[in-house]
Amino acid sequence: MLSESSKLTSDDPHVIALAIESGARLLYSHDHKLQDDFRDSALINAPRGKVYSTEVNRDLTPGHLRLMREARRCIGAD
Repeated sequence: MLSESSKLTSDDPHVIALAIESGARLLYSHDHKLQDDFRDSALINAPRGKVYSTEVNRDLTPGHLRLMREARRCIGAD
């Protein structure tokens, strides 16, 4: 069970489980611990997860917007 895993640093095992089960590999979130978990290849691999942060990517380029529309993704809160 993910919630019992010592690998998780966030309190969002449901988001990681959703990514694993659905194949989503793009997360848009401001939550640093969730971002770390999403990038952790021991949790999400083949392919690894990618993160867009609301801190860094406030003005998304047209290319980013296209990727956001087309990618399999999980969208986290905050």
